[in-house]
Amino acid sequence: MNIFQLLVASLFEPDNIDATLKKSDAISSASLEILQQFTEGFMEMQTQWIERCVRIGQETKAYGFDDMDKDMFTSWKKIYEKEFQKFFHIPTLGLFRYYHERIYTAIDKFNVFHEALAELSYLLYIPFEKSAQVLQKEIENQIEQGNISNNFKEHYNRWMRILEGHFMALLKSSEYMETLNDAIQAYVQFKNAKDAVLMDLLQHLPVPTHKEMDELYKEIYELKQTVKALKKSISSQ
Repeated sequence: MNIFQLLVASLFEPDNIDATLKKSDAISSASLEILQQFTEGFMEMQTQWIERCVRIGQETKAYGFDDMDKDMFTSWKKIYEKEFQKFFHIPTLGLFRYYHERIYTAIDKFNVFHEALAELSYLLYIPFEKSAQVLQKEIENQIEQGNISNNFKEHYNRWMRILEGHFMALLKSSEYMETLNDAIQAYVQFKNAKDAVLMDLLQHLPVPTHKEMDELYKEIYELKQTVKALKKSISSQ
């Protein structure tokens, strides 16, 4: 991480930027701005992860999830909404602007869904972290008291019971319900946007689309209802 940070930081030194611009005219100011915003966001996320790694060894509240660290996800979400999301909402021009807008919307929804899924995965990881810390404390106390067991299976079963308790507490917490709800909503929005793009692609292929099949099913159903009504009218006469 330190080497990568030094390499990226060297790219934005005045001398290197001037040399790059003199050698190539293909790099636009917009591309440099996007690259700089991405680098700044990555550096901030790297700082968040380093701070999180430092706090892993510290004591956390067992069977509680009110102390979970959401700052790194909140920071990335704010960076994306402020710096990157606007590029996917730029009005497009031309005959194919509707297709371009749907593609940009699908990419945007994918990024939002990926962020929500990462937060949910992190939340599901917390019970493992807390269980390991609780078990570590218990083993340390057993070593101090001189009654540590040499049976590995006992420690494993104890860890499983602790992990089960943490997961039970997690699944009942409001944080889990909110995070799961956000992930599901983000997935539904991404799936709808993805399906719209696939519909546009299938229109140019010799295969029926979902819309065409739905219209066909509807027409067949209406024909069946009409035939049934005619049979009833004929039999009644």
